[in-house]
Amino acid sequence: MKESEKKSIPLYTLLIKYREISLILIILILVAIVTLRNPLFLSVDKMLFIIEDTATLAILAVGMLCVLLVGSIDISIPGIMALSAMITGIMMRNHLVAGDVKTSLPLAYLILIGMSVGALCGLINGLIIAYGNVLPIVTTLGTSYIFYGITHIVSKGQAVYRKDMSEAFIRFTRDALSGVNYKTLIMIAVLAAVTIFLTYFRAGRHLYAVGSNIEAAEIRGIKTKRSKLLAHVIMGVLAGLGGLMFASHDTKVTQDLKTGYEMYVIAACVIGGASVTGGVGKVSGVLLGALTIGVINNGLPMMRLVGNAEFWKKLIQGLLILVAVVSNVLLQREMRKQDLQRRNI
Repeated sequence: MKESEKKSIPLYTLLIKYREISLILIILILVAIVTLRNPLFLSVDKMLFIIEDTATLAILAVGMLCVLLVGSIDISIPGIMALSAMITGIMMRNHLVAGDVKTSLPLAYLILIGMSVGALCGLINGLIIAYGNVLPIVTTLGTSYIFYGITHIVSKGQAVYRKDMSEAFIRFTRDALSGVNYKTLIMIAVLAAVTIFLTYFRAGRHLYAVGSNIEAAEIRGIKTKRSKLLAHVIMGVLAGLGGLMFASHDTKVTQDLKTGYEMYVIAACVIGGASVTGGVGKVSGVLLGALTIGVINNGLPMMRLVGNAEFWKKLIQGLLILVAVVSNVLLQREMRKQDLQRRNI
């Protein structure tokens, strides 16, 4: 083998292993472009706001990462969020005590309710997909409508508004600790927990194995169906938490809470380097993918471009997704080619 060929191998390995470097460069370029148009964009307050604004998206994206790792997908996220937030909101309203400061069930109890409802929804998705062998996109499309329907039934067509919420729940996404918003702190805690789970726990590493080669995983004795089920339960738990965070921030819960938001979640994963075919993806990459979307969403309105800002958001996000998918395919193809060359095949 030629010396030049040997030197080219590590380059492709690094591009795949450290994809975060290219994402950081993309974020810096986007920030620079917006700042040239509007210098107010590059300020500490604005950067902190973007991180805070992206926190819930990042939390949902790491849940989707777990699902994508096993070669599955979940487009029922908005339905899970709506149902979790609505059931929690109704229980909070039913136990509301008026006074100088409105109180209800303890905040920790409300969060536990929302995440439990999400876990149940994820369990239903996982059982149908893993043990019923139904296509994930078909399953979660169907359950999405079911979850929205149940949300409408339990709410009796009524929304939960600010007047129905306790002060503690409203402050849930507004308070800060040492200047850092609670949403950001929750995001850091969730990302750290998922990173530790995927890196140091056998069940977490099994998610990669199942998505990379399910037949080989089964031969090694990995319970592949259990891994798929676990991934969807994790997604459900984080979707329940995300629904509560949106409800607290918007101070209302409606039957169609965040309809279509699953596209942003999937986009954050794909831009962050997660493979839609399974087995590839890192929490750090997904976080940077979410931040990229956050910069786009917050930066474009400040650029005052001709036309609707929403159109430009979708255009740029679509281009980034295509670039991410194509680069994933090309880099992995080159890695296989280099591997064959090393074996003289």
